[in-house]
Amino acid sequence: MISEMMTGEIESKAGGIQVIARAADVLRILARNSAGLSLAGIAKEADLARSTVQRIVQALEAEGFVESSGSAGGYQLGPALSELVYCRQIDIASEVRPHLERLSAELKETVALFTLSGSKLSAIDRCIPESLLRVVFPVGAIPHPAHELAPGRAILGELPEDQVRTILESTLPAEKVEKELATIEPQPEGARDTGVYIRGVCGFSVPLRTQFGVYALCAVLPDLRAEGREGIILSALQRSRVQIESKIGSDRFD
Repeated sequence: MISEMMTGEIESKAGGIQVIARAADVLRILARNSAGLSLAGIAKEADLARSTVQRIVQALEAEGFVESSGSAGGYQLGPALSELVYCRQIDIASEVRPHLERLSAELKETVALFTLSGSKLSAIDRCIPESLLRVVFPVGAIPHPAHELAPGRAILGELPEDQVRTILESTLPAEKVEKELATIEPQPEGARDTGVYIRGVCGFSVPLRTQFGVYALCAVLPDLRAEGREGIILSALQRSRVQIESKIGSDRFD
């Protein structure tokens, strides 16, 4: 009797884990299909029975993680996920803000914290120095391909290849994806872009691995002020990265 009870408990736990894994898979599929996807479409991509997908979607919809896309019975990611992402960004921003302020004061340049939201590069927070010539940009999405900018390349270099491929597929023609994918690699020494997004402005960036996910620290400044200071800027970014990761780095929570 005891043996049967233990076996039943183990099977129940295994079933619960499987349900969570399948629900996570459904959410990832919807993240890749921002316009929405039907139950049949989700079932095909997840390689699951339509009835199984329907039960999972109904449970996720009840919690606000999935909602109707209004397109022929399709579904898309719901507002509850955005709320979780917002809370996470508030947490990381509050942790990193003092470091941004110190880094900006040291370099006398604009510094920022970036993340990837889907395939879009987004500035979560930035610190702008008090100087006559400075780079100013708003917090929020950057309307430029992430793989062409230093913070984007710093983040992409830390992600699994299949995830990077999905991001590139959303911004590049199919025939260019593999070629660009081959250029994405870890950037332990830091990444740089020059005049890519704004003429006369360059960016230096290092990846930041935290318990909240992968981010990028970036210094953004006029090209003229970068000349001869490349090593100084990257060293300052690396010091800040080490300080931040010593407190909230992912390795401390493995």
